[in-house]
Amino acid sequence: MKLWIINQYASKPDVAGLTRHYELAKRLTVRGIETLVVHGSFDLYLKNRHWSDQISTEKKAVMSQFDGVYFLTIPTPPYRNNRSIGRIHSMFAFRGHAYKEMMSGKHGKPDVVMGSTMTLFGADAARRLATRFSVPFIYEVRDLWPLTPIEIGGHSKWHPFLLYLDYLDGKMAKAADLVITTAPLMKEYYKERFGLPDEKFLWITNGTDLELFKSSDYALESEKTTFDLYYTGSLGLANGLDKIFDQLPPVQKKFPQFRLVLVGDGPLRQHLKERAFSEGLPVKFMDPVPKTELPAVLSKADACLIYLKPSKLYRFGISANKLADYHAAAKPVLFVGDCTENPVTRAGSGIVAEGIDHFPDALEEMIACRPEKRKEMGAKARAFAEEHYDWDKLADKLATHLTQICAHR
Repeated sequence: MKLWIINQYASKPDVAGLTRHYELAKRLTVRGIETLVVHGSFDLYLKNRHWSDQISTEKKAVMSQFDGVYFLTIPTPPYRNNRSIGRIHSMFAFRGHAYKEMMSGKHGKPDVVMGSTMTLFGADAARRLATRFSVPFIYEVRDLWPLTPIEIGGHSKWHPFLLYLDYLDGKMAKAADLVITTAPLMKEYYKERFGLPDEKFLWITNGTDLELFKSSDYALESEKTTFDLYYTGSLGLANGLDKIFDQLPPVQKKFPQFRLVLVGDGPLRQHLKERAFSEGLPVKFMDPVPKTELPAVLSKADACLIYLKPSKLYRFGISANKLADYHAAAKPVLFVGDCTENPVTRAGSGIVAEGIDHFPDALEEMIACRPEKRKEMGAKARAFAEEHYDWDKLADKLATHLTQICAHR
């Protein structure tokens, strides 16, 4: 079986970024499903490279391979920030270029095509390719569009561009042979909105490579004098880290040993750095790292942070990449926010504060925990990861459904 996955922002495993499709594809290949990931050449937050250095000089698609997974890199126009018209131009360009390239005949014919968000345009190219090749189409929803920019970004639902995204989302959900969701209750949105049947959905959460996190009992340096709370991932508006910063002065005064460590990049990174410097906040910034280096980074953490800005969006649950990694690293989690089916509550792997105002008290409770108690939380986190976040188990689930879809087409 030959599977094509179209996702503009899929990452190769040698850089920091979204490696979900690489991790799944690597395991699908072992199960006899040859996978080609089609992605764009430009990544705004690809680390260790200046913006101008990321502009691809290639005028044609470039093929590469990692662990049996093929990546086809489509030349994609660069843009300077997520709110620029350049980003929209890049999305449209990727859709057109990806479709044209895959219809050229140079890459054979697929047996099934998957289109994945975060943006809808690559997924729409996948839908069109599946139609042209008369093969099953899988629509993978990792963010609800346009609900995410409406409820997280505060945009009007009547904005013309968001109305167009709503049209695309409905068109793909209805056309799909299978809709994959990353959060447990996302399917309820589509069932209510479009009347789609329950059997059309498959939940495959974001996972992690448990083999990378081989030890579930990381020993911290004996001379360590700080309490380090780690956050990994994007530093953007949706992540709400300004709200965390607002809470730090009294925390810093009460716990001089406390330090917040941010591992990542994003549109607010420079703003946050300037704020930390000007206000003298106990914050350390680290560049994002490839997944293979993450276990060593997290091994230094006393606990790890998840923060959800208040939003009705989380009534559908969450599937944060960082949470899977925190759990796999056997780290206690400080979870700030409210969501349905909270994984930290289910796992017993940390302390939950229902809102940002409760962050200082929850942090104080975490700092006051005996090391043995935090170690117990970490052990529960690791056990939860082994049951729910194992890429091998998730790939088995996907492979079974791919086989069924192709057999009944």
